[in-house]
Amino acid sequence: MKKRRIRTGSAILCVLLLMITLCAAGCGNDNTKKQNQNQETSTQMTEQIENTTQEAENTEVTEPPEETQQTEQTEQAEGVVLDANGIPQGFSATDDTVWVTTNVNLRGENNAESEILDIIPKSTEVKRVADSPEWAYVEYNGSRGFVTMDYVTTEEPDQGQNAAGAGNVTRVYSSGGGNGHGQVVVIDAGHQSQGDSAQEPNGPGSSTMKARVTGGTHGTTTGVYEYQLTLTIAQQLQTELTNRGYTVYMTRTSHDVNISNKERAEYANSVGADICIRIHANGADSSSANGALALAPSASNPYVADLSADSIRLSQCILNDYCNTTGMKNCGVTTSDTMTGINWCNMPVTILELGYMTNPSDDTNMENSDYQWNMVQGIANGVDSYFQ
Repeated sequence: MKKRRIRTGSAILCVLLLMITLCAAGCGNDNTKKQNQNQETSTQMTEQIENTTQEAENTEVTEPPEETQQTEQTEQAEGVVLDANGIPQGFSATDDTVWVTTNVNLRGENNAESEILDIIPKSTEVKRVADSPEWAYVEYNGSRGFVTMDYVTTEEPDQGQNAAGAGNVTRVYSSGGGNGHGQVVVIDAGHQSQGDSAQEPNGPGSSTMKARVTGGTHGTTTGVYEYQLTLTIAQQLQTELTNRGYTVYMTRTSHDVNISNKERAEYANSVGADICIRIHANGADSSSANGALALAPSASNPYVADLSADSIRLSQCILNDYCNTTGMKNCGVTTSDTMTGINWCNMPVTILELGYMTNPSDDTNMENSDYQWNMVQGIANGVDSYFQ
């Protein structure tokens, strides 16, 4: 049936073949157009991708805010939490100029146990960045750190004049080169920034207990504390005695310490000191009390009676030369057996009371730089006299 239709409808078949051919040709043209359109679309997409890539390469990456980065780095470096403006947490921004009233430690954190970054000399001008009731955050020699507010003032010191009321003071120079031949001298700068009321024995085997160390007195005219004055003089004396040939040790070189009177004496024992000079200043209820004096153990001292004679002689040598050089009133040598810092010593020892900080004249004189020079020369001359 099928074969018969093909034979008899060959004409129809030819027509169908022709139509198929024409249709195929038409479809081919449509596919070619679509291919061309696809190629154009592909080319356009490629150009768009290339343009987008180029734009991405030229676009800057946005970094975190600079303040945030700086704060994080500072915190890690110093262990102090700073805000976006570089101000320590709990501090108020100030941005002013201040001066330090004594040699003071620049610390990495606002506590007395933190690392000491530097030592700022007395009367140095520094920039105060921020402060709290107890600490100033300052900038010194390219570093920022903390100093206690006790040592900061907004009043510029008068470098060209002597301390107020002190008058003109002429420096006295020693004529000799000193008698130092390596003798070991321990200088104890009395007191410290904070007293310690914890108890310690008054002497070896003693049942009498006394405070480890007290806070000391202060200048009623100058406002300077005893522990500040004593360290200032002790450091100058260290330099002078070293220049004269002595070997010098210091029980402390900063204010932020906690060293008891017993521990200071034991330190002098440990370095084999030939003599120990304990630097102090006096105070009294009456502002008229003035002058210098020295303390030494008595011959009946229950702990160091054997040191009495040499300690009294050491006291006399230092006090006499000190008063002769400075013009300070000489109040003489007094014996005392209740001083822990004396009773634990193994060598001749004296306590020199430089003057009365409660007396306007003594107090003002002792803050005069030229007068301090003479104070140091007088003590050093006394040491020379003792070793003659």
